[in-house]
Amino acid sequence: MPDHVLILANEYVVDAQRSLPPALIAQSRSTREVLLVAPIMPSRLQSLCSDIDRARSAADALLRRIANDMSRFRAPPGLQIGDEDQLTAVSDALATFPAEACVVIAHPDGCRHYRERDVAERIRARFNLPTSLLTVTPQGRVTGFEPS
Repeated sequence: MPDHVLILANEYVVDAQRSLPPALIAQSRSTREVLLVAPIMPSRLQSLCSDIDRARSAADALLRRIANDMSRFRAPPGLQIGDEDQLTAVSDALATFPAEACVVIAHPDGCRHYRERDVAERIRARFNLPTSLLTVTPQGRVTGFEPS
């Protein structure tokens, strides 16, 4: 099991301790350090106009909500608001955090923000980092898990 795991969170998982796949719970409990990154998710128009305040506030709220839930079954993670370009968010995190694995929490096809598309595959290709994909509905229900 990796000692340092980066979680790229695009959504909250309702009752993570019960909802997450057992393999992820086991990994979380044995991992020494976790860095939780929530990228800002502005619309295309907001991004074009550099109107990212609401998206930044939403990312901060998401981080705090996930960290609060995670603290029920493991030590609290490090928190970082990430760039809207998810590969840049991962690159920024890796500059200071020696991740050995990554978990991407993304929406299922049809609900994905345009910045989420193929992000797990792109992380694997660009950073050669084992990356699992957890798909979660906008309501926080787990719909799929693809281990690295």
